[in-house]
Amino acid sequence: MPEFLYRRSGDLHAPTEWAGSPWSRELQHGGPVCGLVASAAEAAAAETGLRVVRLSVDLYRPTPLQPLALEWQFLRRGRRLSLVEVRLRHGDTEVTRGTALLLAPNGAVSNTWQSSEPPPPGPEGHDAIQFMPREYLAKAPPGFHRSVEVRLAEDELGPAMWVTTPLDLIEGHATSALVRSAMLSDLTFGLSARMLLRRGFVPLDSRRVALINADVTLYLERPPEGDWIAMRHGSVRDVDGIGIAEVVQLDRGGRYGRSIQALVANP
Repeated sequence: MPEFLYRRSGDLHAPTEWAGSPWSRELQHGGPVCGLVASAAEAAAAETGLRVVRLSVDLYRPTPLQPLALEWQFLRRGRRLSLVEVRLRHGDTEVTRGTALLLAPNGAVSNTWQSSEPPPPGPEGHDAIQFMPREYLAKAPPGFHRSVEVRLAEDELGPAMWVTTPLDLIEGHATSALVRSAMLSDLTFGLSARMLLRRGFVPLDSRRVALINADVTLYLERPPEGDWIAMRHGSVRDVDGIGIAEVVQLDRGGRYGRSIQALVANP
């Protein structure tokens, strides 16, 4: 298999098998889709000189494992603030919509609020763990989920999951840390749940209602760096079949942001 998720031709992005989902051989994983939206946000940031501070992706339709047209436009373009809308279409059908908030950085302003959280130990020297249960992975089709590497680290602040994928988003183009972080942010719920189970905050319970995410939102206090990101302080709460999952994201330099997902029951 190739070492990238999409082949690009103009505005059209043709997925490889790596873009697939564990749920169906006909659908794309949310991670690559989030990566495409992030790539448009990055292009807008490069054009304006602003910084991506919030990226929101609404996954309101199943995304077929078929070529997607990527379009974006400024909803507002200003000197200090811009808002970008991104759309992904399969044929005439819009399958995903995202927005990106861009703000102007000012290096002359001192940091006067809370200091950054240091990174957890690793990822070197820590054992890889299975992202998905082995018995499920054995039956799952090819896709993005098979590329994900996870390493568990623990310190006085509790467990953290270092996570990466070696795949580039687009053939022939190096993938930025921001785009990789966006792709991996689709794992917010899954890795939050693993951390809660690891710490014994919730018991193992086969009757627990399954949840699926309907969106991904990534807040960036600063640009991420490197190929590995860490997630820690995972939280998952649900009421009446609707839930919220969130984690803090860190790189080797410490905390850089937070990702959040809205969840809905999928019995």
